[in-house]
Amino acid sequence: MSAKETMAEVIGSHRLVHIATIDSGGMPCVRGVDYAAGGKENILYFVTRKDSRKVAQLSVSSNIAFAIDHDCIEWKDLAKLKYIKGTGTATMIKDPVEIQTAFGLLMKKFPFLSDLPGDPSDFVVIKVELQKVLVSDNTISFGHTEEVNY
Repeated sequence: MSAKETMAEVIGSHRLVHIATIDSGGMPCVRGVDYAAGGKENILYFVTRKDSRKVAQLSVSSNIAFAIDHDCIEWKDLAKLKYIKGTGTATMIKDPVEIQTAFGLLMKKFPFLSDLPGDPSDFVVIKVELQKVLVSDNTISFGHTEEVNY
């Protein structure tokens, strides 16, 4: 399996991505967000409140770091672990067609999002473009990592 295939497997089989932004004091700020894969292999979407710290921080700098992985309780699970991490950008979508597409992808994956409290106009869709992706696959060897760039 190629690194891009492993990356697609990880993105397709998980629900949570950890995104790191930089706060006003220059410190990293990490949080998990539910995501949906976009039309291209290096695109993810998530939705958040317009008044969130994420939006404020991304308004200053669109640079992010990310990780998609999961817990392992036993060694045998760790030996099968595949995960990705890296850097990219995250921007608020303005195009109404892309917003509708992203919402459709998110609602298909997370139907409960239709029950979010507040008015839909309180939310914004964020597009994450993965640029440097480190793809780790312990099934090849422990810590085996390949780099994919976009």
